[in-house]
Amino acid sequence: MEANRITKITISNIWNRYNLEWTDLHPDVNIVVGINGSGKTTIFKIIDAVMRADIKALKGFGVNVVIDFEGHNSVVYTPKTTLIDLKRQLAGINYCKISTFDVPLRDRSVNSKNFSQLYSQLYNLVYDIAGEESSLSDYRLMATNYPEKADHINKRIQAFFATVDRLFEGTGKTISINRQNNRLVFNDDGDIIELHQLSSGEKQLLLVLLKVFLMDEVPYILLMDEPEISLHIEWQHRFFEEIRLLNPNTQIITSTHSPSIFADGWGDKLIFISDMFSLKQ
Repeated sequence: MEANRITKITISNIWNRYNLEWTDLHPDVNIVVGINGSGKTTIFKIIDAVMRADIKALKGFGVNVVIDFEGHNSVVYTPKTTLIDLKRQLAGINYCKISTFDVPLRDRSVNSKNFSQLYSQLYNLVYDIAGEESSLSDYRLMATNYPEKADHINKRIQAFFATVDRLFEGTGKTISINRQNNRLVFNDDGDIIELHQLSSGEKQLLLVLLKVFLMDEVPYILLMDEPEISLHIEWQHRFFEEIRLLNPNTQIITSTHSPSIFADGWGDKLIFISDMFSLKQ
């Protein structure tokens, strides 16, 4: 469990000019703040490339990276590191990056005009069976395939639906399964709302909650760059709390421009990116 908690991140030779040292990461929530152009997105891209063993992207950045974990050897990348070696170092570490920008799919067909990149991700998370990542349909099938786990699975699904209903309360929508076609829908004062009819912010919020729910309370490192995009102010206030309720074993690493997202008790989790940078010697 402890292997999925980052304690320190060191990146050298950023833009051939800077080094970065981020020490004493919190085991629960870490929020990076800084003005536009201060390097937040670049740093997150480098961390993501290491955690996904994207050697090609890392070579493009031209950096050296050391990520220290609690109860686990450090993951070290240099331009000489091979893909096999980096994957070996990452073995046993659970990692997830959530990107929720809602942009149209370039290759969408005329008959799929309701699809966007965000909706496509959300649709797969709900309905894809035996795909590359777990889906809600996969999880619900486990209750049938493993009867001894059915009670636990159904209780977790009920808790997830309660979380969604709690956050969607201001919109008047409630989540449910349409028993006639076994599809996930929302009810809005008697009207049935399909997934593609949700607003961009609602899709974004649902995608994040589903990703965290499907971690099944397993320790994970969760990376999110500016997750507040499209999120209503009320959702921003409760964002981290709800994620931590769904999976208390998640270490969240995120960046933001919004003061609302770190209000209500998360202020001590802030770090200014300018405080992590230093000039190369």
